[in-house]
Amino acid sequence: MAKKNSIWSYLRFWLKDRWARVDILDESLYPAHRKNPAYYIGTYLYIGLFIQIIIGSILAIYYIPTVENAYRSVMYITNDLKLLGFPIGFWLRGIHKYVAEAIIVLAMIRVFRFFFTADFKKPNELSWLLAIFFLLLTTIFGFSGYVLVIDQLGFWATTIGTSFPTVIDYFPVIGSLNIGALIQFIMRGGTVLNQNSFLRFYALHYIAPLLVFFGIEMFYYFRKKRRINAPVVAIVVFFALILLLVQFVPMPAHGPATPDSPPDHILPDWYFLFVYYFLKIMDFVSGVLFSAGFLIFVALMPWIERNPFLQARKRPLWIALGALGVALFAILSYRSAIITDANILKGDIKYIVSAYALVIIGGNLMQRKVMLNEAKKGRLVHQK
Repeated sequence: MAKKNSIWSYLRFWLKDRWARVDILDESLYPAHRKNPAYYIGTYLYIGLFIQIIIGSILAIYYIPTVENAYRSVMYITNDLKLLGFPIGFWLRGIHKYVAEAIIVLAMIRVFRFFFTADFKKPNELSWLLAIFFLLLTTIFGFSGYVLVIDQLGFWATTIGTSFPTVIDYFPVIGSLNIGALIQFIMRGGTVLNQNSFLRFYALHYIAPLLVFFGIEMFYYFRKKRRINAPVVAIVVFFALILLLVQFVPMPAHGPATPDSPPDHILPDWYFLFVYYFLKIMDFVSGVLFSAGFLIFVALMPWIERNPFLQARKRPLWIALGALGVALFAILSYRSAIITDANILKGDIKYIVSAYALVIIGGNLMQRKVMLNEAKKGRLVHQK
């Protein structure tokens, strides 16, 4: 009994201590890095989320949330909605689209920054977990909005995405309960995408960001933290880039969904292409499980990387692994987008395994050298 109390006391202390150090959007880490743009990300995410809620609410006024009229209403917003002759619908939808993309990119870069600067290490483990959780939330926001246009691409990508929970049913014992099929049925509101599933995604896309923003606001209010830490110039430059994208890289137009005839090459949005790659080279179940396992591995990094060093030059193994991971994310995502033949993609496996083997062997040798040098320094200091 005493042992259980001891474990519970430790967990309570750990949660209390780590919660006191939490950085929801870099409000505490920023003062030490005032001139480092990588620490402006939290401000961009906060403002971006606020803008998304405002613009999304305006678009909801003109949007018709039914399977029959959704596509038509989106086309009206994009092409015909004007204010005093100004194409306000085109700009509102474009800003909504590109700010959403920017939020996902920035949330991803923020996770990379945590890793490469070792900000995830003790005592910032909870901040690391929250950064990963926020990244997952942003992809869920994007995924929930994917089907709302009810175009061909969004409809079929959502059909595939809502099949992921069925992986649970392939587990021994658990599979006989058909939990995955039940989750899929709840997500879709039926066996296939229909008006029920459409309304579920619409509610999720609208309500979830509001709840997240409200939670962040409560955190700032009770902690008495500053919401905006980036310089005004940096904020202006960021949103100027968004406007330039809207003007010069307009959103691609896809035809209305045809539920009876799927396209030859169904692609998810860019942030799911990495997962899509492994779904291609493995069977569906193995691909989903591999992606989930990779995510769990990344989340556990504060407990996996045990060396105490924070400087990049003293973490050669993990910096090399991180750089390889970022490179593969970009390369494999690109290849899964342009190559439809799974057999060609399977030929990449030997190169991926070889790259990791070289990095692990070389990184381990360099890491051992660092550890020996640090131990030598310690001995010299002790001898003095």
